[in-house]
Amino acid sequence: MTATQHPPLRRREQAGWAIIENEPTTTTQRVLMLPGLFCTAEFYTAMLTDPALADAGVLAMAADPPGFAGRPAPSGFDYSIERYAEMVEEFAAREAVDLIVGHSYFANVGIEIAARGSYPGRLLLLSPSFSRDDEEHDLIALDEAGHVPVLGTLVWLGINPTLKKGMRDRLPSDRFNELFAQMKRNPHAANRHLVAGFFDNLRRHGDLATRLAATDNVVWVGRGDRDEVGFTAQEQAAIEAAPHVELKTIPGAAHFSITDTPHEVDALILELLAFRPAGSEPS
Repeated sequence: MTATQHPPLRRREQAGWAIIENEPTTTTQRVLMLPGLFCTAEFYTAMLTDPALADAGVLAMAADPPGFAGRPAPSGFDYSIERYAEMVEEFAAREAVDLIVGHSYFANVGIEIAARGSYPGRLLLLSPSFSRDDEEHDLIALDEAGHVPVLGTLVWLGINPTLKKGMRDRLPSDRFNELFAQMKRNPHAANRHLVAGFFDNLRRHGDLATRLAATDNVVWVGRGDRDEVGFTAQEQAAIEAAPHVELKTIPGAAHFSITDTPHEVDALILELLAFRPAGSEPS
């Protein structure tokens, strides 16, 4: 089944964001889903159309913030992880979001949100990078080239064929053309800024596992059992020792768990929404 055959989803815009959402009969909880680098809200449509969320009364919103999916960013926007964290917090407050789901790039934004401590809800972070060395070599090379004026421009101008080849075995075959078309929506200049801001954040903090471990938020880190993004023994130990952070393995998934195993990720969302930390009072 292709995405065009999915049951219809509601689409709307809010303050420069494009939102795709399901329509539960009764809403008891609200979830915000945010995409990975080069990706869009459309990567979440298989999760949104899974009846498990709507049947549980979960209003799920997959969203493209400014700077993603070809959406213009505000004047003077710096494309930093920190600025996106502020932007997501503002959106989550407006929409009364109970749980933020971030994949890849936005999982790292989620680490920043957890570290800031302003957002009162829960976070599900899917395949974040806890250090620069965890990232895939192609993305590291893209960042390095991007800092060289002429070379960087040439590399980014030729990124689409390279990206298409790299994604061929990583996205569902029946949705490949649709999802790769989504990956081409953002201008190269915006993507170049996003990559630079992402690695600037990694360089600035160095050890994001320890940074996340200090949060008071309830945070689950989900990783596919075939995830291509690195995860060292030291990072795993820091996460496993954190009082409010739990590590969850997603069977059958690689880095793109949201398209590899959408139902399993939805089940993780429902489990996290129902989760009660030790010592907490029932609501």
